[in-house]
Amino acid sequence: MGNRGDPTEAFLAEVGVEFAFLVEDAGFSGPEPTDNGLLFHGVGLDVQVWFLDGHEPEVTTLVTPAASDGVRARGVRLDQLYVASGCGPAQDVPGSAPTRRATLKRVHQHAAALRRLMPQLLGAEVSPLIARCRQG
Repeated sequence: MGNRGDPTEAFLAEVGVEFAFLVEDAGFSGPEPTDNGLLFHGVGLDVQVWFLDGHEPEVTTLVTPAASDGVRARGVRLDQLYVASGCGPAQDVPGSAPTRRATLKRVHQHAAALRRLMPQLLGAEVSPLIARCRQG
């Protein structure tokens, strides 16, 4: 991801800025560092944004239902939720991040997609939406 600074630090800083709306507007807590990115905790919902820096680097956002007792269900990728909700095509939430610039662009795209999807994720229809993603 280029030679300007630590790519992971740049990714984490960008996620902190671009996903701040979760804390500021949607009542989430965080971000909390994880092995591959940042985790935001909401009431009944967690959002994890990862940078997987392997052979084919990618940015992935995972939305996970969480019960009041802290038990977490299996998460669903943001691109799947985005399509299933009718917000747009999966191409709006690309993952491939072969360069620093592409990685930061993906963070912006994922944050924009999540902003668009948040009304449905915070509403009563989140369970059926996640169930549809798991079936298909």
